[in-house]
Amino acid sequence: MGSKVMVRVFHELRNQLGVSEITLEANTLNDVVQALIDKQGEVKDLLLDSHGKLRGSIIFYLNNAVTNPPDLSRKLNDGDLILLVPPAAGG
Repeated sequence: MGSKVMVRVFHELRNQLGVSEITLEANTLNDVVQALIDKQGEVKDLLLDSHGKLRGSIIFYLNNAVTNPPDLSRKLNDGDLILLVPPAAGG
């Protein structure tokens, strides 16, 4: 069983998920990414490139500390707060 973590999402990720905050059970940051994709398949293109690798433009914060580049195997603990910030759309 995973740790209960709070995930806050921003920009287009929030628009596609339809929520700004979600509680998930996850053991690692990779589990968080996979859970978001499982919840809403369309976010896969925002999070992963065509090779299935995390896009370099995604910024992860873990308990208000930026993790760049993120270590997706990083173990999570109950109560951790993860912020996922994709790049803002420009044009």
